[in-house]
Amino acid sequence: MRAIIFDVENSSRAEHVEQVLTHLRLREHDSRTRLLAIGNWTVVSQETARLLAGLGAELIHSAPAFGVKDWTDLRIGVAAGVWLGAARPGDALVIITDDQAFDAVGDIAASLGITFDRLSYRALVATQAIDPAQSPRRRRSRGGRGRRR
Repeated sequence: MRAIIFDVENSSRAEHVEQVLTHLRLREHDSRTRLLAIGNWTVVSQETARLLAGLGAELIHSAPAFGVKDWTDLRIGVAAGVWLGAARPGDALVIITDDQAFDAVGDIAASLGITFDRLSYRALVATQAIDPAQSPRRRRSRGGRGRRR
């Protein structure tokens, strides 16, 4: 079995998410892979949510109460711990985040015989494992005033 826990706030653009999941060879729903996408869904695009949901991801909201900005790291840590509690040697856990604190989860995974990898879109681009996604070009608006002379 394999679990992929995606910190969608670090890589929330749909094209970035798609590139990382393609890199992991996850292009369609895979019954042997549990995909968790964790983040504050009020700041993540609907396009990203649709992409992940189409792959069977569990979309977990990390801002649980009014006034609580974000508990993404806590939710990721708990999700990883719960999954590791049921995992068996030979299983694999991937956490997609820029946060190096989750490398500590890799120490626990290794002690249980579980393969661990922490990836991020930025790191994959920096090491040229994937090509950077093209940013959509934005047109500048003059606020409806027309041309200046």
